[in-house]
Amino acid sequence: MKHLSAIQAAIRAEGLDGWLLYDFRGQNPIAQRIVGMPAGRGPSRRWACFVPGQGEPRWLVHAIEQGGMRPLAPESRSYVSWQEWRDGLAGLLRGAARVAMEVSPGCAIPYISRVDAGTVELVRSLGVEVFTSADLVQDAEAVWTPEQLAGHRRAAQALIAVKDATFAHVREGLATAAALTETRVQDFMMAQFARLGMESGHPPIVAVNAHAADPHYVPNRAADTPIRRSDLLLIDLWTREPHEDAIFGDITWVAFAGSRVPPRLQQVFDIVRDARDAAVAFAHGRLAAGEPVYGYEVDDAARGVIAAAGFGPRFIHRTGHSIGTTGHGNGVNIDNLETQDRRRLIPGVGFSIEPGIYLPDEQIGVRLEIDCYVAGDGLEITTLPLQEAIVLI
Repeated sequence: MKHLSAIQAAIRAEGLDGWLLYDFRGQNPIAQRIVGMPAGRGPSRRWACFVPGQGEPRWLVHAIEQGGMRPLAPESRSYVSWQEWRDGLAGLLRGAARVAMEVSPGCAIPYISRVDAGTVELVRSLGVEVFTSADLVQDAEAVWTPEQLAGHRRAAQALIAVKDATFAHVREGLATAAALTETRVQDFMMAQFARLGMESGHPPIVAVNAHAADPHYVPNRAADTPIRRSDLLLIDLWTREPHEDAIFGDITWVAFAGSRVPPRLQQVFDIVRDARDAAVAFAHGRLAAGEPVYGYEVDDAARGVIAAAGFGPRFIHRTGHSIGTTGHGNGVNIDNLETQDRRRLIPGVGFSIEPGIYLPDEQIGVRLEIDCYVAGDGLEITTLPLQEAIVLI
């Protein structure tokens, strides 16, 4: 198990007796990753691993799968019947009164809510209190290693390069009356990522006019949308290096196909930019002063700017998400809208800040996304430069 001593130190700091990691057929990918189980190769029966605050982890696996689990659990307890499963859990947890599991009270953080209610009920019936593992998960999964931070920075550089190349490509296409469409620009961007040796998983968002007001818009190759002069263009792109532990980068920029930005678009852009900067300033100030700062508070800082400008109902998503090896990670989210994330911004975690205003009736959507990393003395923006003005193409 990776980082066992650090995990156990975090368990003790939480005032817990241990962390009960449980899974059935991949329902809890967090547990799988913590114990180091290869993706897609887990047991077909229920298994549990209890990590005490001190001492060696203790395993419970089905008798028919002990052999296959031996590399991870060389000295596991076994069970066959459901009665033996219950008794095995009781033995696993003997002496423990307070344990963490992947639960989230009120499902406040859906990313963490991975254990079914019946299993939690069973554990509680053994006289054990169950607490959320949200903070432990952040310590164990969301803190980047120095190598991951370096890889993320390279991904960020690649994103900026592809963003610049994309806007230049569109500018040239408009100047030469080339047939530009959303999906053709997507194809261009994917080719740029391949050229740089990066991977993205799936194509970026390329959204024109009213499509930019749909935060998760997906271009349709069967009904493609052309890009013409006087159009608003939003691109949301993400990438990482092509290996399992690589951390994603994720940015969003906006451009206008003309020589002068319309006043209404400029107004919306300025508000979104100010909201982004307010969130960064709030988080950095707290961190630099050595004070705790929580995900929901940073969301409030950005959302307050947009609400004060009269566009509160038009900001329809959280301010930011955890960034990890899967793009949206299991660390703190910048959120007091979709959920209330009361986890702290701890050193070593990364996340996006991406406020937006969406006005589909006016064919305007503006989102400005940057990536941030919690360093020892404050907040580092890893995707510089910031977009300070709408790009004219």
